[in-house]
Amino acid sequence: MSKSNMLSKSGKIWLGKLVAFAKFHLIIAILLPLLGSILLIFQLWILSNILNSVFIDHVNRDYLIYPISLFAFLVIMRATIAYVQELYAIKASETIKANIRKILYENLFANGHMWTRSQVSGAIASSIVEQVELLDGYFRKYLPISVSAAIIPISFSILIFYFDKIIGMILFISVPLIPLFMALIGYGAERASSKYLDSFSWLSGFFADRLRGLMTLKLYGCEERELDSVIKASNDLKDRTLSVLRIAFLSSAVLEFFSAMGVACIAVYVGLTFLNFIHIGKDQINLQLGLFFLLIAPEVYNPLRQMALYYHDRASAHAAVNKIEELFNGLPDLDGSMTDDIKIHKKTINEFTIDTSILISARNLEIKDFNSNKNIVNKLSFNILRFDHIALTGVSGIGKTSLLESMVRLRPYDGQIIFEGYDLINLDENILRKKTFLASQRPYIFQDSVLENIKIAKPEASRTEILEAVRLSLVSDFIENLPNGLDTILGKEGVGISRGQIQRVSLARLFLRNPDFILLDEPTAHLDQDTEKRLFKNIIDFSQNKTLVLITHSPFIYKKMPIIWHLDDGKINNSL
Repeated sequence: MSKSNMLSKSGKIWLGKLVAFAKFHLIIAILLPLLGSILLIFQLWILSNILNSVFIDHVNRDYLIYPISLFAFLVIMRATIAYVQELYAIKASETIKANIRKILYENLFANGHMWTRSQVSGAIASSIVEQVELLDGYFRKYLPISVSAAIIPISFSILIFYFDKIIGMILFISVPLIPLFMALIGYGAERASSKYLDSFSWLSGFFADRLRGLMTLKLYGCEERELDSVIKASNDLKDRTLSVLRIAFLSSAVLEFFSAMGVACIAVYVGLTFLNFIHIGKDQINLQLGLFFLLIAPEVYNPLRQMALYYHDRASAHAAVNKIEELFNGLPDLDGSMTDDIKIHKKTINEFTIDTSILISARNLEIKDFNSNKNIVNKLSFNILRFDHIALTGVSGIGKTSLLESMVRLRPYDGQIIFEGYDLINLDENILRKKTFLASQRPYIFQDSVLENIKIAKPEASRTEILEAVRLSLVSDFIENLPNGLDTILGKEGVGISRGQIQRVSLARLFLRNPDFILLDEPTAHLDQDTEKRLFKNIIDFSQNKTLVLITHSPFIYKKMPIIWHLDDGKINNSL
């Protein structure tokens, strides 16, 4: 978020551009209340005429059937208009929110996993789910009623001024005071909403982090201290929530005060004029005209009352946009969802028919540490030929994993990487993922069955293909011991199986995917010696006619690989 609590000019423009996602539905949602207000004038005039006919003219009720029927028809029409308006407003809001979430997801992928690692997961989830949801009230309620509040009070005041200048003047004086005081309150509302979202985002990340580290907290006896921290943060969120509610009630109270005063002044003036205690103007007000004034006066203020009711939705929307802008270091581009500097130029699969013995080539490659911004790989150049099998070694933290991640565009880098004759930066994402596979040292396991965790690599895979991948990865060694075999549901991050078993599930994805370029980060870590040998044999057999780069600290694997690269001080020492 910007340092100011108020929405920036760019934020207001961005919020305005969101209307384009549901322009038609929003236009209908805005125009229908205006149509309803026109019908309201006729409805109130007919009602005042009916009452005047009954109590003053003593008209027979048989003559009132038509005006009463017309009055009932107008009531039904206005109720129908209100219902349809609500449907269109909901549709507009849901369409806009769906598009925003899609754009934010695209930006998450565009920014890459290194960016997401540096963010609090709770803040990202809060931004995409909770803060986008805060825009609902703005588009569904505030925006349609704000247009009505700008048009209806002025239009009604001009109409009443035509009949009676005194009542018209009362309205012209009292109506502008309401938005004036609402604007003053609005600054406090945005600031309170911003603080609320700060607290909510922080608490989301804090709570999720403590849940993940619950075992560590328990082992070190810190659970009571952290519980107190959670309680303190929850109370802070409660206080900020109440601050938002206080301002919402205050804005409503201010409006109710001025609208009540305006209606009261009109009622006193109409009553005294009707009783002939005061006489200003040419004609005396009759019962029909007096009733019409009294009935329409509250309706002049009604759009403003509704706008005040939903004014906190505007403040919440502004605060949410500020939070999105802060999290993503700028608001996402709504035209292409990603800014020009991170858009990927699309290429077709036919362009990958160039015959070359070099699969991947790096020139002056530099990779920076994400935290310190220092080079961990410096001016590195190398070639990887097709069907090479390379073991990449080096001390921990030297940059081996970073190098592998850069070769599949999962980590930002300077310099140039050429993949099959094309700049890696410009490769189509789908083509790159189809041709490459990276098995990380800490693979992520979803809270789903073992089968679905493997099948994610190839959703359309047959049962036979999956079983073959299970066999090659040695998942078959332990799957029969699980309660429901492949259908056993695992907990988040693989709770229910060991680290070595998680690694084998990850390699099952490799065997199912069948890529051309394989990158493995410590694939046999956490395995016993016998399992390591069997799994490594399957990897080598599977990698025939494929290119393999493998990070390892295992002496057994180190000795079996035909090409060994030793990464030291950002440079590669090649040994055969």
